[in-house]
Amino acid sequence: AVPFQNALLMSGYGLGKRLSSEENVIWGAFGGGCTGGVVQSFLMSPVELIKVRQQIKPQLGALEATKVVTQGLLSPSAWKGLGATLLRDGIPHGVWFASYEGAKMYLDKTIGGTPYHDSFTIPLSSGAFAATAAWGVGYPFDLIKTRIQAGGTGGIWETAQVLRSEPGGLYKGFSLKLVRAVPASMIGFF
Repeated sequence: AVPFQNALLMSGYGLGKRLSSEENVIWGAFGGGCTGGVVQSFLMSPVELIKVRQQIKPQLGALEATKVVTQGLLSPSAWKGLGATLLRDGIPHGVWFASYEGAKMYLDKTIGGTPYHDSFTIPLSSGAFAATAAWGVGYPFDLIKTRIQAGGTGGIWETAQVLRSEPGGLYKGFSLKLVRAVPASMIGFF
């Protein structure tokens, strides 16, 4: 699903950026990222529902889990968690692309002409910053989405209230997410 996810994200990003009337690079990147995030959500929500179902029922094989979800793609149960997926992928992808562009512009301005201004320092540093900012915004919705898809009975707001009352709250496991997301973002923007 990852190649399709990336294709949808980048296609949506390109479309959103072209449709943006903003001459400002950061706002164009934000609009493009939000568009790309929303577009990819319609693929990722059912895919992640399969993943979550398999995690909570390990005896359910990948093919069986996929069959259960895809047989009912027209039923509401196949789209369980879509709202939280849209919130997790929409605005945070806008933040991701805009943060990258903003960090890159800032670093170009502040370290341009120094020995630190080379072919890899700026994109790697900007990618790390972008991932941290994006997941800082989107991580609570990732937890909410997973809880809903795992069989939670409440909606987004109710699930958020339950998670807030638990140890770690809406950022339980956040550091582990960054351990994976920051290097991936650094490499992705390089």
